[in-house]
Amino acid sequence: MATMVGSTPPADGTPARSSSNLLTRVLVSVLFIPCFILITLRGDLHYLFLMDLVIFTGLVEFYALMSGRGFRPARVVGIGCGLALSWYAYFRTGVYGNFFLALALLLLMTVELTRRSVEEAVTRIATTIFGVLYVGWLGSHFILLRELPRVVGLDYGLGADFVFVTVLLTWGCDTGAYVVGRSLGKHPLYPRVSPKKSREGALGGVLFALLAGLLAQKTFASEWLEPSTAVILALVAAIAGQTGDLVESLIKRGCQVKDSASIIPGHGGTLDRFDSLFFSAPLLYYALKFFVL
Repeated sequence: MATMVGSTPPADGTPARSSSNLLTRVLVSVLFIPCFILITLRGDLHYLFLMDLVIFTGLVEFYALMSGRGFRPARVVGIGCGLALSWYAYFRTGVYGNFFLALALLLLMTVELTRRSVEEAVTRIATTIFGVLYVGWLGSHFILLRELPRVVGLDYGLGADFVFVTVLLTWGCDTGAYVVGRSLGKHPLYPRVSPKKSREGALGGVLFALLAGLLAQKTFASEWLEPSTAVILALVAAIAGQTGDLVESLIKRGCQVKDSASIIPGHGGTLDRFDSLFFSAPLLYYALKFFVL
């Protein structure tokens, strides 16, 4: 999500265009959020398939970005490895995750031996495995979050709470950063990577994440989430989410594109929508697993 410095409309747009884009974003969210909630509550294979769709489209976008930059990643192998990681996260609850990561790397390097051209072997391996780790492995933590109750011996339904808290804190931060940055942003946060993000927006994101955490604690997560824990998790999500947003901006700037794709009307691509969650989900998963539950 963008954190704007000031409220100047885009150079190639008008207020009407901005209003139309905002309406599109809202309509897509209204359609997506209920479906996401229902599938997450259902869990099991339904949720796995949803996350596989996120990982699949995210990897397609990532490898398209790399190809546009002149690299030639092994798309089929990379997408297959990324999806396989999600299935290991579901069926083995992460026990063999390290094994499969090693196997994926060995497979990618071995595949390069079958190619006629050897000049780009290193960049193919590097860009392919980067996509597997960035999208496939980090994205698989959404599944680990949903399956966490089975690992620690709690009611399976709590896994939906863990996912909802992660999404609420992270997207709450995104929303706060956008709203505050657009209305009050004056001081650039990291202009070398993302000129439109502001310090005021970043602080607004932290504030909204804190409010979202307290809201979750007072409502659906009251049985397991203490107010102090909600504050800590909100801070983790806010810092991690905004870092993830900056990292994706860095990747897009390096590839000289504005959006990773345009498959989600008004929101860009999967990477644009889930960049912050790819950072916050793993950290909140490990925080919950080792320090909260």
